[in-house]
Amino acid sequence: MRRVRLGAALAVGLLTSVLALPGQAAAPTGPTDPSAPAGVPANVSVRYHFDAGVGPAVWDDARLLRLRALGARDGAVRAQRRGTGYAAAFPAPCRTAEPECPRAILESDPAPWLNPGVRDVRWGAQVVLPPQSTTDGENVVQKGFSTQGTQFKLQVDHFGGLASCVVAGPDAGLNQIYVAQWNISVADGTWHKLDCVRHLGNLSLYVDGQLRAGVTVPVALSIVNPDPLRLGGKGIGPWNDQFHGELDDVYVTVG
Repeated sequence: MRRVRLGAALAVGLLTSVLALPGQAAAPTGPTDPSAPAGVPANVSVRYHFDAGVGPAVWDDARLLRLRALGARDGAVRAQRRGTGYAAAFPAPCRTAEPECPRAILESDPAPWLNPGVRDVRWGAQVVLPPQSTTDGENVVQKGFSTQGTQFKLQVDHFGGLASCVVAGPDAGLNQIYVAQWNISVADGTWHKLDCVRHLGNLSLYVDGQLRAGVTVPVALSIVNPDPLRLGGKGIGPWNDQFHGELDDVYVTVG
């Protein structure tokens, strides 16, 4: 049986030594870390602003990792004007049978260097989701799968629109899932900054710069998988945990 460790409220003293505000990463490349999987730099970061719109290829600021738009059932990711730039907008909720619903995600080229192993990893995005657009699960940023292999993920979960961070991987012979979830909705039609931090033995969720939830995770839990980085859903098949809002300033920082 799968074990899920859930941290739905802030634990006092949960995170005592975060060295930088989530998302404020150092240079995108660095020396090889001998504790990391072979060839993985000690520090690497990708960040997507979408200010050039959403075309056949979407590059991060440093042009390290390309995203491609994938869709099914006429689903598409489109550029939505935001200030002087753009955000990425995903299909609206569908009230017909799930297999007939429009689905769309952004998916990266292979990115083994985004596997953190046991090292620190931070990921997040700015999101806006109207209250009428919540569903049972909406994936924002993910690499890997929780029930098969390993994963880190940011989601806005359940019809209540609850933000949460997830890491998953094998521990003591079983695949474990650890969730840091805030019990107040972020699906209110306004922009929110959501940040996840896996640091040492803690997984923490920040909402608009405030630490809101956390859960303890094994220090030895290693996140390594062959999956690409995906934004907006876990794939384009039915029941893909489609995100139905807009995303901006999406990032992952390893190390």
